[in-house]
Amino acid sequence: MGENQDIFQLFRQSMAPSEILQSLFGKRLQTKTLPIALVPVARLQARLRNKQGTPLRVLITNLSLSRNSGSEAVVELLADGLRSGGHHTMLLAPTLGDMAFRMRQRGHHVVDRIAEIVEKPDVVHAQHLTRCLTGFRTCLPYFHATSTFYEVEAPILHPQIRHWIAVDEACRLKCLSRGIPADQLSLVYNAVDLNRFKQRPQLPARPARGLLLTKNFDHQAAVRQACAKNGIELDGLGPATGRFSHQLEQDLLGYDIVFATARMAIEAAAVGCAVVVCDARGFAGLLNTANMQAWRRMNLGVGVLAKPMTVENLMDAISRFDAGHAAAVSAYFRRVAGDAHFVEEHLRIYSQAMQTDEAPNFDARFLATASWIEEIGILASAQAMVSHCKGAAWMAQIRQSQLRF
Repeated sequence: MGENQDIFQLFRQSMAPSEILQSLFGKRLQTKTLPIALVPVARLQARLRNKQGTPLRVLITNLSLSRNSGSEAVVELLADGLRSGGHHTMLLAPTLGDMAFRMRQRGHHVVDRIAEIVEKPDVVHAQHLTRCLTGFRTCLPYFHATSTFYEVEAPILHPQIRHWIAVDEACRLKCLSRGIPADQLSLVYNAVDLNRFKQRPQLPARPARGLLLTKNFDHQAAVRQACAKNGIELDGLGPATGRFSHQLEQDLLGYDIVFATARMAIEAAAVGCAVVVCDARGFAGLLNTANMQAWRRMNLGVGVLAKPMTVENLMDAISRFDAGHAAAVSAYFRRVAGDAHFVEEHLRIYSQAMQTDEAPNFDARFLATASWIEEIGILASAQAMVSHCKGAAWMAQIRQSQLRF
């Protein structure tokens, strides 16, 4: 009870959530407070009504801007699209790498501490749970749900969040199951930068070169075995392969068949490669004109991985390789998954969220934030347990190896 009293006392002092976290957990969080007040809704409404076309200042949060993961690619695509439309972009991520450096070169304001955000954002485009919380004091948050598996990407209700966006039907259903109001939830599918991912020449009659794009380990052997049996030379890219590329759009032009899921599969399809949708979580099959619309609604992700990941299933998918089907699939994704519509949809939702009249009730706000902090504590404990178990398993493997040799 004492800890709860301490938390409520902090809220009663009107502290920002990031300040509360800092007070509760100390230097471990290494966050700083953005010293600006909540922008009044009325002022934002007036700006929209009286100055049509006024550039927006959008703060986008993510856990990292480093190595082209799914959420990082979404952030990059959206930020580039907003900036090309004349809007001002600010990006906040605690882990920065090569991607952050490249984005800075293109003019984006990229930081790893919220105190380095020097302008008041009109919209906080929040990805990932903890980063969303640290941005709460700035203005009108919006939450982007990208995963049905990772809790750090799961939606949590809070009265300061005006809208949620899901990338596929599975994420939409997860949002609804967590109590997100249907009228505050939109579905915006993943997109492809069509200027970057050009269309490749027509595919050969039989696939000769294959590319495995993955962050998973467990299915790699099956893919390699299936490709070897079909005389396909296979390369790999992604965290699980130890190989990375900052020019995937160029790499894809040299491959006939790609094994991937989600955003990477969509990009490969838009280029014109034949795509087998699979990863360590399961197997869907060869992307073709019969399934492309339904699978897109599931983001070519976990929602379609209904079959076991076996060499036999992979062999069957490869046997269905068809250059004509791949060209038709490419034309479809280039028509419906362009980045221009993706950016326009986000701007429409930002505008809608900014014109919401409701001001969050103070008691509801601090109780929701207390619940959010509690959730973060539970999540952190679970992650620590997982890390401990993984470490124990790793040490057991080492000991077993030492016994064998």
